[in-house]
Amino acid sequence: MSFFYNLFISLFELALRLNSNFNLKNKRIVLGRKKTIEYVRSNIGKQEIIWFHVASVGEFEQAKPIIESIKENYNHKILVSYFSSSAENTIKKNKNVDFHFYMLSDKSNQMRLLLDLLKPKLLILIKYEFWKNLIYQAKLNSVPIISISSVFRKNQIYFYPISIFKNILKNVSMFLVQDENSMNLLNKIKIEKVKVVGDSRYDRVLKIFNESKSTLGIKEFINNNNTIIIGSAWKSDIDKIKNEILRDLTNTKYIIAPHNINNKEIEYLENIFINDTIKFSELPQKNVRKRILIIDNIGMLSSIYKYGKIAFIGGGFRGALHNSLEAAVWDIPIIYGYHKNNRKFIEVEKLEKKGIGFPIKNGNEFKLIKNRIFKNRDIGKGGNEFIKNNSGATEKIKDYLTKYLK
Repeated sequence: MSFFYNLFISLFELALRLNSNFNLKNKRIVLGRKKTIEYVRSNIGKQEIIWFHVASVGEFEQAKPIIESIKENYNHKILVSYFSSSAENTIKKNKNVDFHFYMLSDKSNQMRLLLDLLKPKLLILIKYEFWKNLIYQAKLNSVPIISISSVFRKNQIYFYPISIFKNILKNVSMFLVQDENSMNLLNKIKIEKVKVVGDSRYDRVLKIFNESKSTLGIKEFINNNNTIIIGSAWKSDIDKIKNEILRDLTNTKYIIAPHNINNKEIEYLENIFINDTIKFSELPQKNVRKRILIIDNIGMLSSIYKYGKIAFIGGGFRGALHNSLEAAVWDIPIIYGYHKNNRKFIEVEKLEKKGIGFPIKNGNEFKLIKNRIFKNRDIGKGGNEFIKNNSGATEKIKDYLTKYLK
């Protein structure tokens, strides 16, 4: 089975290279990987490294509170590797990250080389990052491997009658999982070193809430009108709800933060809502008469939700819903596209049960729920209390990591 896994990795890498000729994101991954070994050799010497591996921005958000905690209590250097090009700038700008690079393809020889060069004190995998050869080589090098904020479901391949995938998990030193269901599933395949700690994202969004400051220009744009924040919006989201925005004859303001902030995405929005948009970079302007504000810089979204009466979270129609907790902490109702794959996010089901989250299938449902919320301001409340009640994972994780960090 190892042969087939390695074959799959080689084929995936080939496909990534071929696709990079047409896809800018994949091109950045391919070019970034080419620089990784030289970066490691030139920048990382004989230092005590705590190595975090994340897939993309969402997983890095889960890692942030833990990284901050380590930095506050220890002198170790923090290394973050990542797969997606979406994570590069966010990680690069983080003051607590000492080193970062694109993760190489999960081939035995490349993982062996990385482990030999880095010699990390600890390897921390965030959520789903169970790379077979990375984990195997780390274990061969006697590096403790901790999985943090992981979530498991019975339909995942690890619980099929195929030993190779179970064995990947069995090489992990400890699992710090989000819920009891995940712990029970691991216990069923004879993995006992599991603790339920929750999700560190609750701590992260609570910190953003507590430290939030006003953003110049947005209050003037809103001008005391009802406002809907559309965060991390994909074209699939806008296509579903654009007609309802165009037909909205009220004074409602819309703030749209595209998932991909680039000229092409911004022009797409400007062309749909012709003569009715202004970019954040163009604020402040007196007597703003436009209804739609386009956020054209990175890193603001989590603090902008406080200006909304309603949040619409992007990615839902694709089955890849973005961080709903960032909006929920501001005590506002959350709307998002329906897709069965969104159920993999534990918080989504909880938010729906509490009447805070509202999945929709089309623009008409968006209009109906929006109007209902504006008429009854008590609908969708309780997010801040929900976040507070589920916070505390970072402290638990810190306690479990202590023996590995000394």
